Amino acid sequence: MESDVTTTPQSIYRRYGKWMLDRILGAILAIITLPLLLTLLVMAWIAFGWAPLQRVSRIGHRGHHFNLFRVNTRRDYQTDLRGRQLRFSRWLRSTSLDELPQLWNVALGNMSLVGPRPLPPTTIVEPKAAGGLRLTVRPGLTGPWQSQARGDGRDLTDHLSIDLGYLEQVSLKTDLGILLRTVPALVRHREDV
Repeated sequence: MESDVTTTPQSIYRRYGKWMLDRILGAILAIITLPLLLTLLVMAWIAFGWAPLQRVSRIGHRGHHFNLFRVNTRRDYQTDLRGRQLRFSRWLRSTSLDELPQLWNVALGNMSLVGPRPLPPTTIVEPKAAGGLRLTVRPGLTGPWQSQARGDGRDLTDHLSIDLGYLEQVSLKTDLGILLRTVPALVRHREDV
């Protein structure tokens, strides 16, 4: 029998603790990493010109749209980039440092530290379908996919399955485990760019 995330009683952590942990820890991490973020933004500005900080529309909790922040890597203009610029752009994406500004999304309450990755607004999500269940929690800076399956060639269907598995077991222990596994996963399995 399939479990239904929407009818499962919510734990105190899922209802209140996760939001508080995200806001507090997200703000602390955003402030601590601010010097690194400013350095990356200056480097991106030097490499690519203006607009080093990119705002990308995404679907968040309960289907609300929000602006996701990331360091601009000029992904759409790869053919125009020279060798040094292209190497810098690829390095930012492969290390996921282009996603460092998303700690501010967490601090602002648009995202969670752990959860399914946010969907682009072009994604059609049926509220009662499996994809709609992803919207019952705030999207995450990292999630089970990043800690388990990063860079292993799985497709979007597999990501959805992994996300749904996470939704059935949201807890402080699960979230801390995913956070602790994410850094080694980033080092071992860099994204193909």
